[in-house]
Amino acid sequence: MMLAAILAILQEGHDAAAEAGEHAGAVETGKAAADHEVAWLVEQLNNVFGPVVLKIEQAIMPSIYALFGAHWHEPRHGELVIPAHIVWVLVLMIVATVGILLLRGKLSVDRPSKGQQLLEVVVEQIRDLLDQVIGPYGRRYLPVIGTFAVFILIGNVMGQIPGLGAPTESINVTGALGATSFLYYMAMGFRQQGVRYLKHFLGGLTGALAFAIGWLIFVVEIISNCVRPVTLSLRLFVNMYADEQIGHAFLHDLIAPILPIFTIVLGLFVAFVQTFIFIMLSMVYLSETVPHEEHDTEEHGREAAAEAH
Repeated sequence: MMLAAILAILQEGHDAAAEAGEHAGAVETGKAAADHEVAWLVEQLNNVFGPVVLKIEQAIMPSIYALFGAHWHEPRHGELVIPAHIVWVLVLMIVATVGILLLRGKLSVDRPSKGQQLLEVVVEQIRDLLDQVIGPYGRRYLPVIGTFAVFILIGNVMGQIPGLGAPTESINVTGALGATSFLYYMAMGFRQQGVRYLKHFLGGLTGALAFAIGWLIFVVEIISNCVRPVTLSLRLFVNMYADEQIGHAFLHDLIAPILPIFTIVLGLFVAFVQTFIFIMLSMVYLSETVPHEEHDTEEHGREAAAEAH
């Protein structure tokens, strides 16, 4: 029922946006239309692959929506079959894959290339963060956290390149990132601790106190954890969207030559900061999934190292 309601709300919003777009299209002038023109790459991909994608959607989407009691509507005339954020995600994936392969080159221990050294620095920085936030066992999360970092950083920077757009300016993309982080750390918590992971939602209470008010703490913790993917996604989306709007205002409405440079530098700064915040919060959430005995082992190892020195 909840999924059906969500789908119904999304469809209503889709229809309302389409109607508003049609109305605006009927009254806006040439200048206003230019301000909202579709990026060339998005338009070309829709022209080439749009008909094929539409046929696929017509074949599978009605049955998927029907599972939740909702009704799927085809894109109206003038609407994009392939949304812009999907195009930018595809571009991001190609750029990330090709870029990492080129930077890596031929791996060498004795004579590493400059690209390999750069990648090693990035990996070491992420490993250090994992060690500080989670401990030595945090390095098992390096592939996932590293993927988040590469995806979000490149996606954010794409918004500063003329002709491209940042996929992270879409709530659909940031929502998927937040949901992925949430599902991953929850899955890791149950995988590593089993049913004992539920004790985490009691806020550390034990004994009679846990029996008396544990249920209340449990409900609060569940709600708090469910809010996390929303805050992760909204924080990233709002900041990147606001950065895009500010940059657009300066580049299109102001003509001082120094201002676009300032907005680009500010945009790059925001891109790095938002990437750092997202992976840092994901690491903090993952630190809660490490079993207590592993924390004890870590503390014992630190004490032994201190005694050895």
